[in-house]
Amino acid sequence: MVRMHTPALPSFTAVLAALFMLITGCAPGPAQAESRQYESLYDKRGFVVPVVNPERGRALFVGKGCVVCHQINGVGGLAAPALDVDTEEPYADMFDFMARMWRGSSAMIELQSMELGYQIDLTGDELADIFGFVHDRQEQMQFSVDDVPDLIRDWMVDERYDLLQDQEEQE
Repeated sequence: MVRMHTPALPSFTAVLAALFMLITGCAPGPAQAESRQYESLYDKRGFVVPVVNPERGRALFVGKGCVVCHQINGVGGLAAPALDVDTEEPYADMFDFMARMWRGSSAMIELQSMELGYQIDLTGDELADIFGFVHDRQEQMQFSVDDVPDLIRDWMVDERYDLLQDQEEQE
């Protein structure tokens, strides 16, 4: 019996990744899409978009120390921008959120070192959950000072941090 080689269909992950890249404007041009190199990238590596859990994000916002500098629903420090949901935004953009964190990373690392004594370490899943909390109005409305242990309340910064203000004025 002779076996015929049939071209492999792209995997479900490859199709989702290509669709995601097309929607976000990251897709390669038509010439690249035709190339074997492009196809093999999706055959070998999938792209993972974490499942977002805003409730877990609320616990992480406190547990990881974000609340020491950031406020949500009137609860938290004043050193950094408040992270209440912007109801004017038509959608929440995870990449934009990460880009804003990246732009403020030097100030955040300095503040974390000063206020907490260490740099906060986040996994991709934890960051996704915090993103979910920051963009979920219902979950934010449940957030209260009762969610913050006394020790962390004592650490909350009660004034704006100047380096952050300087960075925002430059943007």
